[in-house]
Amino acid sequence: MGRMRIKKKEAVLPFRETIAFRMILLTASVIIFMVALYYLVGAVRTSLPLTATWGAAVVGAAISIFYNLSHMQDAKVPKHTLNRMKRR
Repeated sequence: MGRMRIKKKEAVLPFRETIAFRMILLTASVIIFMVALYYLVGAVRTSLPLTATWGAAVVGAAISIFYNLSHMQDAKVPKHTLNRMKRR
């Protein structure tokens, strides 16, 4: 039996800096956009103040989508995951 090797632990990334967190935010933004757009279409027929409110929600969700997409390139991927992707 050989000598036991001590593995170095990989540096732990905070979850908020990972690409998984960014994907969760992006998915939530897309869902909010679709729901707000659905309510906007229904509000157009009923009243102007509701239309303006849902319109602002749609614009905010759209801005959120593009914001999250732009920050996807800054997200970090764990080293172990990168090595697995290189092997495939």
